Amino acid sequence: MTDEADAATGRSIEAAADTALAAYGSLRPGQPNHWVVNRIPGTWLPGKVRGWAFELTFGPAEGYDGFVPDPDGGEVEVDVLIGPDVAKRWREIDDFEGPGYERRTIEVTLDDGATIEASIYVALTEAE
Repeated sequence: MTDEADAATGRSIEAAADTALAAYGSLRPGQPNHWVVNRIPGTWLPGKVRGWAFELTFGPAEGYDGFVPDPDGGEVEVDVLIGPDVAKRWREIDDFEGPGYERRTIEVTLDDGATIEASIYVALTEAE
């Protein structure tokens, strides 16, 4: 668990994979499926993860963004929702994401250089 300072309010935030969601696609603020997570109280912080982002062209999530982690991959921009209530909503988010994705833990480098563990939805591809 890492303790991060919230620049907007000066309060500290505790983050762990079960209380932090790294969003790279339609769940991000301003994106079409943000409604799925916008009721969860917390703080959004910008960051980056290592891997590959792409549009899915087959399978149950066809037409949506996909992500596959890779420590040697490029930097993929994410927005991270951090809050204690995130852990209470995993089932709802898992159900929304459906069979084309799997929730996994990933290291996120926040824009201030700090790193935290967060959950991210990985696209299930033939390579997985």
